[in-house]
Formats: sequence, C-alpha cells, structure tokens
Amino acid sequence: MRDSLKPDPHSLITVHDIELPVGITVDPNIDVAPRMSPFPVFEDERVRVTATLVDHAPVFPAFAFRFDTADGSVVVSGDTNACDNLVELARGADILVHEVIDIAWVEGLFPNPPSPAQQAKIDHLVNSHTPIEDVGKVAERAGVLTLVLTHLAPAHNPPERWLEAGRDFSGEILIGEDLMELGVGAARKN
Repeated sequence: MRDSLKPDPHSLITVHDIELPVGITVDPNIDVAPRMSPFPVFEDERVRVTATLVDHAPVFPAFAFRFDTADGSVVVSGDTNACDNLVELARGADILVHEVIDIAWVEGLFPNPPSPAQQAKIDHLVNSHTPIEDVGKVAERAGVLTLVLTHLAPAHNPPERWLEAGRDFSGEILIGEDLMELGVGAARKN
C-alpha cells in the first residue's frame, strides 16, 4: 500500500453484522434455518436489499440476498440446500443466482465404504448444498424468470449435466461463468 500510495482497504469499507429480526431464534440442535420471512438489510435511492436465513449447516448464519431496483430484481442464494425461506425471498424475481451440486459426483468422491471422516464430508456436501435435481424446482416454486447456476460442484461437469436442472423449471436457465453480466428490466433487452 505504501509503495503504490494506495489507501488501506480497511479505510474504504465499513463492515457490520446483519442483525436478525426480533423473535427469530436459532436452536443449535437443529440443522435447518428457522422459518422466517425476508427482512430489510439496506436501502438507498437505487437499491433495496433484503435477506433471509438459508440452510447451510453447520454454518450459521448463512444468508440469501435479494436486490430490488427500479429495473428489476436479482436473488443470490448463497450456499444452501433447497429452502422455503429462499423460495419466499426469490418469489417473482427476474434472476435467481443459485448454487448447485452434482450428487453423483459426491457419491464418487470416496471408495465404498467411506471412512467416518469421508462420510462426514459426504453428509456435509449433500445436506448443505442444492442438488441438480432440486435447484430447478426451487426456481419454479419461486416463479423466477431466469435461473443462473453458480458455485458449481464439481466445476468440470459438462454443461449438459448442469442443464438437467431445467427439467423442473419453465424459465430460462444459464450456467454462470466468471465475469458474466446479465441485465434486468430494460437492460435485459440490450
């Protein structure tokens, strides 16, 4: 920073924890986020940001976010399994950017029978992420226009495998790529 006369990154941003709405409590003995409605976390003249808890045990809190502008709306799932809170947050959005995992890949990671440590890894991957077979169902239930698959596990799957998520989704499905840009509203038509 000193050599290039750049500002200290800590002086450029202010970080704060997202406070859960009053009445939302978490039981550490349960591996799912409590049922809740989306709540506001930020708003200015250009964007309103709402959030909800999603299921990504044992990580807590894990959030999904919705960004609403005059042009349209985008929801980002974060890491989660199929989750009713996310469906409510994404209802009617233009774009849902959702993580996805191939369970067939997970099942092939380790020899059979897996060791206890290997089984713990399998259980985490299966229970904390959304399988190809479920992600289209989430998008369909939410009524989104476009589903963008991201955080692809494994990254080397062929596109045809990811597009199987579209079997249960009537909208447009895209496979996310680094630096991909998508517009909403009027910007979508360009």
